[in-house]
Amino acid sequence: MESCDCSAVVSAAAVPVETLIDRFPSSGIITVSARICKGDCSAKNCSISILYGDNTDSSNSFVFRSVVPGIPTYEPVSGGGIGMIVSAQGEASGVNFNDIATLSNIHFLHGTIIGNVICSISLSANGRTFEVPGCIFSIHE
Repeated sequence: MESCDCSAVVSAAAVPVETLIDRFPSSGIITVSARICKGDCSAKNCSISILYGDNTDSSNSFVFRSVVPGIPTYEPVSGGGIGMIVSAQGEASGVNFNDIATLSNIHFLHGTIIGNVICSISLSANGRTFEVPGCIFSIHE
């Protein structure tokens, strides 16, 4: 039986970010916090949370908390480092993004030539989509 390893803790706090809301450009401030587990873990060991405040339309601001994070997929990154791709089901609270939400994609890159970054965030709820097509710098503990 494989043990539970929750040593990957990643965060980025109050980072300005360019986003796409329903494929239309927007911008805001994002905070991402994640505790990623691998091995024989229960869902309560893993967590991903996203806090987003939209600069253009406050109705697009939300808080997302994962309920059932997926098992991360690991891949080497060109030029060095490791990439971790995660998806999760969860709950969003906000005006346009609320109730059941799907975080279909988030990339955590560690030890790359540009440092530690979080890239390609895609979240959907209520038929609305939120995307961060680029990357934000993060702290990986």
